[in-house]
Amino acid sequence: MVRFSEIIKVGDKTSGQDAPRKAEKEEKLRLSDSQILKAMGEKDIPDPSPEENASLEVVSHYEKFVEKAIEIRDRVVNDLGISPSPILSDLHYVIENNLIDKLYEYAMSTPDDYEQIIVHNVNVTFTSLRIGKGMNYETKRFLQLGLAAFLQNVGMYKIPEHILRKKSRLEDFEVEIVRKHPEQSSQILSKMGSRYQWLAEIVLQVHERSDGSGYPRGLRGPEISELASIIGLTDTFTAMIKPRPYRDKFQRPEAVKYIIKEAKRLFPPKILKVFLNQISLFPVNTYVRLNNKSIGRVVSTDQRQPLRPEIELLYDALGSKLQKREIIRLSENPLLYIVESLDDAKSPDKA
Repeated sequence: MVRFSEIIKVGDKTSGQDAPRKAEKEEKLRLSDSQILKAMGEKDIPDPSPEENASLEVVSHYEKFVEKAIEIRDRVVNDLGISPSPILSDLHYVIENNLIDKLYEYAMSTPDDYEQIIVHNVNVTFTSLRIGKGMNYETKRFLQLGLAAFLQNVGMYKIPEHILRKKSRLEDFEVEIVRKHPEQSSQILSKMGSRYQWLAEIVLQVHERSDGSGYPRGLRGPEISELASIIGLTDTFTAMIKPRPYRDKFQRPEAVKYIIKEAKRLFPPKILKVFLNQISLFPVNTYVRLNNKSIGRVVSTDQRQPLRPEIELLYDALGSKLQKREIIRLSENPLLYIVESLDDAKSPDKA
């Protein structure tokens, strides 16, 4: 059994006066059963199957982390303390119940209309845990990685709203303000006490890079914590595959190709190798076009053959919609392969 006190030994206290506001907020944020079913594309299902129940569990846990991220933002904005125990408890449940892969896949398919910085922090958490799984971390190390990933951006909540929500590229002076957020994050977490210094140090290093080109201290190679390098890589990747006010999002394969090309000098080879092994190029629910011009949706992936997932065909080679559900395993069909993933604008739903 992992004791949270072995990871963070500072007691958690919530003032009584915050309780009513917190309860009201949680009630507003809590998803009803019908909302969850709608999110999963289901309607009026009286008796969910075990598989559907598992899917509902994933959505529920994802939303729980979104709620926690919102609560943390509000506490930071109002200069209130952050309690790590609820976060650690939920992370422990996710790890012990083997939900990392499912939550990662769901995070990669969440709508782009979530509040950007909130959903980014949640997605970085699950992507980092996916890498931690590939690193064969023990539970204590997993919890440290997850907690650091979830809290690494708390300093961003101190940046003026007009900068965070700006629709065009930032001016140089605005970029400098944003680049101060690792130091602000570290300062916020340092207030938790000496036993949190490992956490404060990790978040300070997330934007450091192996070749010394990072910030704020220009650290190099082994000077950078392994956990910070993992979070730094997943932070880069998850930011690329979501749209920003000044650019469209990268499709998954393009983002991975960019990282392969550009990140070799920025992150440790070991972490890059695990990243490429763990991050599926074509996640579940991605629309893809095959070499025979048919279009389908990815329904499952195979880590051993990341380029050859299982596909539900939706349109045939002539562009006609298929009336009968047809599943093909590309691993068993060597003559078929994916030629491109389709963005939302090109997806069959938008045709």
